[in-house]
Amino acid sequence: MALDKEEVLKRMNDREVVVLNILPKGDFRKLRIKGSENLSLTKDLDEFCREATEKYGKDRRFILYGERFGLLDSFLATRALVARGVNAENYPGGILEWHRAGMPVEGTDTPGGAE
Repeated sequence: MALDKEEVLKRMNDREVVVLNILPKGDFRKLRIKGSENLSLTKDLDEFCREATEKYGKDRRFILYGERFGLLDSFLATRALVARGVNAENYPGGILEWHRAGMPVEGTDTPGGAE
């Protein structure tokens, strides 16, 4: 299921939810949804899923996002987790939609630029 930004904002206060940025670490450091985690998507979806469940646990609920709407990366990562029995949803708008909407962000490319 695809989520909109308002639903992501509502759910991210739940301790059981992991908002997961799938971009490379450098992009994550620059701009991300405030409070999100990073696990860079690799070509090996099995490895990505194994790392996600080892790091955060299989019983967590994941919201995955990437750069912008139209890219399939976060959709593919979400689908791979769901196929392995993980509760995962996709936020297809990505960090660009989130940032443009004035939603909470952090990173080196934000005012104050704190890591």
